[in-house]
Amino acid sequence: MAASLETNEQPQGDGGAEPATGILFLCMARDCARTLPVFFTYLKQLDGNGFACSAIIGENGSSDATRSLIEQAAGPRIALLDTAFMANAASRLGRMAVGRQALADAALARGFREEFVCVADLDNVMAAPPPPGAVRAASASLRSNPYLFAVGATSRPVYYDLLSLRAEGFEFLENLSCEIEAAKRRPWSYYRFHQNRIYRIQQRMTGCGPVLCASSFNGFCLYRARDYRLGSYRAPDEAKVCEHVSFNCSIARGSGKRMMISPHLAVQAPMDHTPVGFLRFWADRLGERL
Repeated sequence: MAASLETNEQPQGDGGAEPATGILFLCMARDCARTLPVFFTYLKQLDGNGFACSAIIGENGSSDATRSLIEQAAGPRIALLDTAFMANAASRLGRMAVGRQALADAALARGFREEFVCVADLDNVMAAPPPPGAVRAASASLRSNPYLFAVGATSRPVYYDLLSLRAEGFEFLENLSCEIEAAKRRPWSYYRFHQNRIYRIQQRMTGCGPVLCASSFNGFCLYRARDYRLGSYRAPDEAKVCEHVSFNCSIARGSGKRMMISPHLAVQAPMDHTPVGFLRFWADRLGERL
């Protein structure tokens, strides 16, 4: 069950001169005890820079102190959503679709009034989140451009999240999830698949200027709240398609808008999703199985 947020009132900015910009963070958390304190500090940092942040965090079967840290932080503006039911979904992508939709439904049930919704990962990407100025610039872009429904992040040292990307010139990524699953069955060539396929595309995306697209996530994405309400993470092909693709494309269809990947809104790319040498590549993947 979700711990209810006690109020939807927006605190004022410094001096009470202007209302603070409301952002509702919707985040999944599993084994994030190392970076959760960074996230809570980040919310306070944003609060001190003209924002009013709240969060609903879905926790799903952590083996570390993740759940207790969220419980300790829970209060008027931070709520815990138990998403253990995600384990009932057959595939990883299906589990993520179920969990993300539960967060969206919890936000809608709350009747949130924030101007923006931020969907963010709480694992390694939160080790270096975008500074408040970059978030302010992203919110300004959404306010000034009626044809945008969201601004997504890039990452350093490379743009890493190819599964969520749907953009002109990258149509060949639509079957990437199936390609990855097939490549996993060939251990001796799995690293070469990453070298020749994944890493090359990541490098191609890195360093680009603003990119208009139908879908992206890359660990941090700021939505116009009224457009966020149009989306759905659930889809008939959710076992094979990244949940962010289903969600963003449903908004794009419903609104006629696009989203933008901003080169200034940057997070830290997780090491296990960036180009590495052969030994590190297998060390990361063996660690995932332990």
